Amino acid sequence: METNTIFSFQRLLLLFKQSLIINKKMIGITVAGFAGLLFIVLIIMQSAANFNNWSNQDSMATLIFIFFQMGILYAGYSFPVFRTKEKSMTYLMLPVNASEKFVFELLSRIVLFVVLMPFIYWVVANLEGVVVNYFKPELVNYKFSFSEGWSMLMNHEKFDAIAKYSMFQGMLLVFLVVFAGASTFSKSPLLKTLFTLSVIFAAFGLYSFLLVKGFDIENYHPAHNRVLFVNNERDGLTVLAIGVTLINLCLLAIAWFRLKEKEA
Repeated sequence: METNTIFSFQRLLLLFKQSLIINKKMIGITVAGFAGLLFIVLIIMQSAANFNNWSNQDSMATLIFIFFQMGILYAGYSFPVFRTKEKSMTYLMLPVNASEKFVFELLSRIVLFVVLMPFIYWVVANLEGVVVNYFKPELVNYKFSFSEGWSMLMNHEKFDAIAKYSMFQGMLLVFLVVFAGASTFSKSPLLKTLFTLSVIFAAFGLYSFLLVKGFDIENYHPAHNRVLFVNNERDGLTVLAIGVTLINLCLLAIAWFRLKEKEA
């Protein structure tokens, strides 16, 4: 058995180190550009609220919105070395195996983003709040507390363990869809992924419409008002959580086998 067929954390760390050395300037420019853009967006949104109607909940809502927007863009361009044949050949010849490359992309494109993006937002939001408060004293609630916003979200009365797990898997689903798309399409992966999703949703919607109309499901009222074994909202959330988890595992498998196919 060849040594490089066994997963090695040391080689994975070396891959991270190499990527950081090569892309450190681009990473710095990207983070600085994102921070500057976020600074401007917050000023515009606070200005729309006349500066005196801004709260920690507003900052949290802005974070959630930007989190998914930027996450889709970032994860949608995973496996950037596969955009050109020259980079693909160089990348595939690195002395690391497919599993290490896959874990590297998964960690750098999804896990690190999920961890670091809220921290960057917290720093920029509080810095922006201090600056704007200096010129606009009416902005009183300028301090952003991520822990407070997160606690309010997680402690919502309707969010039990199943609901929280479903939310977590739903978040992963958004990122893993474009992650798998990036491993499948070499050119314009995000656009092609979104187009494929739109075709799938349109086909499913048309199929559902024809099914409802063809079998007159609108006027069908089962005796016990249940769908299969789903009796209530909690059962529905459980089924949803299991279904989304299976879809996420399938998306990970798709991305993995597409990487293996490129290495073959």
